Amino acid sequence: MGPSLSKSKLFYYNSLIIVNKFIDPALLLVYSILLLREIISVCLFLLLEHMMDIGVGFSKEKDPVLAAKEATLQARNAIQADKFDLAIVFSSVDLSCANLLKAVSNYLSGIPVIGSSGAAVISNQGIATHGLVVMLVHFSEGAHFNTACTKDLQTKSGLQAGEELADQLLYGFKNMRRVLSIIFSDALIQESSSLLYGLQEKFGKSFPFIGASASDNFSFSKTHLYYNREIFRDGCVGMLLGGKLNFGLGVRHGWKPIGKPHTVTAASGNVVTHIDNEPAVNLYEKYLGYNFTRLKKELKHISILYPMGIYVPGEEEYLLRNVISVESDGSLRFQGNIPEESTVRLMISTKEGCLSATQEAVDEAKRGLTSPMVETKKDGVNRFVIVFSSISRYMLLKRDARKELEIIKKGFGAETPLIGLYTYGELAPLMAINYLGQVYLHNQTITVLTIGS
Repeated sequence: MGPSLSKSKLFYYNSLIIVNKFIDPALLLVYSILLLREIISVCLFLLLEHMMDIGVGFSKEKDPVLAAKEATLQARNAIQADKFDLAIVFSSVDLSCANLLKAVSNYLSGIPVIGSSGAAVISNQGIATHGLVVMLVHFSEGAHFNTACTKDLQTKSGLQAGEELADQLLYGFKNMRRVLSIIFSDALIQESSSLLYGLQEKFGKSFPFIGASASDNFSFSKTHLYYNREIFRDGCVGMLLGGKLNFGLGVRHGWKPIGKPHTVTAASGNVVTHIDNEPAVNLYEKYLGYNFTRLKKELKHISILYPMGIYVPGEEEYLLRNVISVESDGSLRFQGNIPEESTVRLMISTKEGCLSATQEAVDEAKRGLTSPMVETKKDGVNRFVIVFSSISRYMLLKRDARKELEIIKKGFGAETPLIGLYTYGELAPLMAINYLGQVYLHNQTITVLTIGS
């Protein structure tokens, strides 16, 4: 419980002042200061109770239970509010186990927990390929949220799963302002684009939702989702935020088109069979001068440096797609759908181009947050930042990935609570600057989200 100024205490101070003001003027000053201090204490407490408060904890402990204890207690000690409403948990895949979630939940008194595994996690303390980060959020008065999950996507269509998750999240928001949704999905599901369509059917095509595909250490074998005390695969989890909240969003990648535009003349889902009426693989063979065997051998490197860019009319940036396999018939399998008749181009970038895009994403997110960034305590502000960055960017930047994080910290202030995840794919609108664009599945993109009250 916070401080309170009871009627008896107020009467006590007033009585002392009345009794002593004719006897000793010095006592009048002392008791007046005591009374003023009590009033200020109560006012500050009431102010903090009505504002957002955030705590972040991080651990590199190898044992999941010890990591959960260290990170969760750090987050609890960093938050000033008497209570917290939500926990967001990201961990490297080597810590991803049932004991981790159980241990985290044991320290959080049953509040909702959502999150996922990643190839690496991000916090104010840095980037870690082994680690756990926990963010605790106490929402301001007038803010609302809901969390939900859907499982067993192999037994239902992606469209059905997306609609099911959205229906659960929308429950209780009938007459309430909806602001934003955040979604985490298993990267290994086969119908990621259909899942996206299902969410849009319920939320609306222009409603902003941001998300990430869980990742592992490039083995593409086990990615995990976190929901309360459960850890699972083949599903998705999310939260819907509403009421008195604001957010800013920046979405950029930094890749530029090379060569002339081409047309996808035959495709099904994420498999492109023909480009310009030729086997799709010919495009890479011509531009790079590689034969079929070399393309397959160096595919991982090629996919990072030369993704496919899809032109979307009216959008500022091309939509990127990584190549995940070259089929024996010359078809290309991508990490996300490419519709027939799409205009596509090969893309290229540099470390400098990636870092420049990061700065643009930060600037865009800051412009979008319309509420004043009011300081609530010495070491924090009334907002927090979530970063979803493609693991391909990490592979390209290597040690310079730290520079990307420093750009973000400098943009928002080093003490602004920050967490993030390296992903296999990101969900975000392309037209992030005014949130009127449709949400797409992205590759090789950095998404910077800031939320404030």
